[in-house]
Amino acid sequence: MKHQSWLVRAIVVAAVALLPVVAAAQSALTAADAAAFIGSWTLSFNSPQGAFEQTLDIKDADGKVTATMTSPMAPGPQEITDITKTGTDLVLKFAGDFQGQAFTAAITLSPDGENKAKATFDVMDGMFVMDGTGVKK
Repeated sequence: MKHQSWLVRAIVVAAVALLPVVAAAQSALTAADAAAFIGSWTLSFNSPQGAFEQTLDIKDADGKVTATMTSPMAPGPQEITDITKTGTDLVLKFAGDFQGQAFTAAITLSPDGENKAKATFDVMDGMFVMDGTGVKK
């Protein structure tokens, strides 16, 4: 049980730290399809290690959606290029490596009022999931 707890903590720290940088490219999602999400967001989550925030910047790059994330733990930008919509939700996926352990993660934003969203941070396809909020700046 302690090993599993350590692994979950390591994955959370890696996902929060956003260590890897995915090659820069644009998603296939058009900016018009994601218009409500374009802008800078503050995402707030609670983890077993405590509360943390991330900044998510979603932009229109020549009609396509691009996104980057930063956090106080890893202020360098994490490029996100796998951006899709499922119904009204925006789904942003990325991959990384933490101490030789590869992981995948997805952040889902679900509209929850004007300039607000419910946020879900999913590491390793459900291995560890945190719910939070998003507020557009």
